[in-house]
Amino acid sequence: MEQPSSPIPGGEQKNRSNTGLLLLVVLLLISNVVMLWMLMQRGKEVEQTQLKVEAISSEKDNVTHLLENMLASYDTLKTENEQLTTEMEAQKAQIGELLDRVKRGTYDLSKAKKEAETLRKIMKGYVATIDSLNQANQLLTAENLTIKQELGEEKAQKEALSTQKQDLEGKIAKGSVLHTTSINAGALFMRNNGKQVDTDRANKAEMVKCCFTLGENRVTNAGDKTLYMRVISPDGTVLPATDGNNRFKFNGVEGEFSARRDVNYQNQPVDVCIFWTGTNEMRTGQYIVEVYEAGALVTKTNFTLK
Repeated sequence: MEQPSSPIPGGEQKNRSNTGLLLLVVLLLISNVVMLWMLMQRGKEVEQTQLKVEAISSEKDNVTHLLENMLASYDTLKTENEQLTTEMEAQKAQIGELLDRVKRGTYDLSKAKKEAETLRKIMKGYVATIDSLNQANQLLTAENLTIKQELGEEKAQKEALSTQKQDLEGKIAKGSVLHTTSINAGALFMRNNGKQVDTDRANKAEMVKCCFTLGENRVTNAGDKTLYMRVISPDGTVLPATDGNNRFKFNGVEGEFSARRDVNYQNQPVDVCIFWTGTNEMRTGQYIVEVYEAGALVTKTNFTLK
């Protein structure tokens, strides 16, 4: 009778070795999976952190630019109001302090942004206030010039009426005063080629030209007539003549003229032009031109320079 064969020891040992190797491979795979997962998580954390840093940096730049623009805007705001100037200087100092803290990174950006928006609203209020004050000042200046001019004319007229001579009144009553059928006046500047060119710009004006037609008058005496032109500027003063002796009598008073011209008048219509040459830059505004002969007003017109 045959006895059963015993198992081979070498085969069992080989099976155990394969099992251990398989376990080791499994452990290594698990370890690698865990390490890969940890690396992926770490990458996500780094990416999120980088995005946060970029967002904070962008927000910091935005707040910085906002504050710098406000400082630049304050530098353009000009006013003669001392109280407003003092308040704006205080606001500029506050903006500068906040800007320094933001740049140094020692202040919470969300708070800094809220404060910057508040400061910008305050600045807009100053802009509106200064604009209103400037408009009011311009209006007052224009009104003041108009009033001065009107007062100057009114004063001259009152002086003329109060001292008017009896013989002049008689001549006017007889219709001996010259009159015009047309008149125009304006400013000129001289080109290099000597040509005179009309202009309505004060900074270009060098001369004033007044042209008119003396109408027919059979009552007045024929012969040489001296015509005096007065150019009254927007501030109510008379533009001075180049000749120092520029005073004459008109409407019963003595005053200044800007230019004069002698004309031979034979009781028939005649065209006349009178020129005034300036010495200083002319002002902007309305100019009044008056022409006198024998102390009486012959004609009157006006023109405006921008």
